[in-house]
Amino acid sequence: MRSKLTILPARALETSAILTRARLAGSALPGPPPGLPDDLDTAYAIQHHSISEWPDSVAGWKVGGVPADYVEHFNETRLAGPVFARSVVHANEQRAARMPVFSAGFAAIEPEFVLRIGRKRSEDKLFIGAEIASSPIPAINDFGPTAVISDFGNNNGLLIGSEIEEWLNESEPVTVTAHIDNEQVAAREVSALCGDVEAARKFLFDLAERLGFALPPGTYISTGAITGVHEATIGASSKLDFGRFGELRLELVQAKPVV
Repeated sequence: MRSKLTILPARALETSAILTRARLAGSALPGPPPGLPDDLDTAYAIQHHSISEWPDSVAGWKVGGVPADYVEHFNETRLAGPVFARSVVHANEQRAARMPVFSAGFAAIEPEFVLRIGRKRSEDKLFIGAEIASSPIPAINDFGPTAVISDFGNNNGLLIGSEIEEWLNESEPVTVTAHIDNEQVAAREVSALCGDVEAARKFLFDLAERLGFALPPGTYISTGAITGVHEATIGASSKLDFGRFGELRLELVQAKPVV
């Protein structure tokens, strides 16, 4: 991956190595690694170095929100991280998708709309989906957006469901509901589907231009948590209801070492 980012100092390279080794081993860390940066540019430089060391290709990107407490400090409302090809799962109506997360690390389920970039804007397609947020760092969100960015955006999987046909013409609200272990944990009425998706798309394209990475046709963009970040543990089952657009079912399983 070509990057406009500067060469990392040794301390940041070690941060990248610690995070990458933990993910490769499928194991959690006792806490955040030393050397987490204070600025977003260095965090993205760590992320992109880790991408270059990871034994898989980038199939897409998650776009997430910067917590409100950090927005003013960083002057940014969104962040991004890679989605690797082997972590993309296409839903099967006959059974729940098995989505791996890190035991003793962080794990959460997030219903999202997933955009697939076309050769031109009119060919972009939209799907219901779910980001599986998981990290070897326990309580990663407590350490702010630089920790999240440094560790692949706190992403460990993307579940893609049915396509939303003619999504650009959708103007009626839709309610998205998240259930975990048969209990409703959140619901939100989405009244500006196109606006939310387009805002995430624009952010990622602007970031790609600034950092110097490609977004070829076929790239997925997970456009942001609709109902929130719902923490869960290994063995949890979830139903994500997207109203007239369909539903997804998944189960969290333990991450295995990457070979």
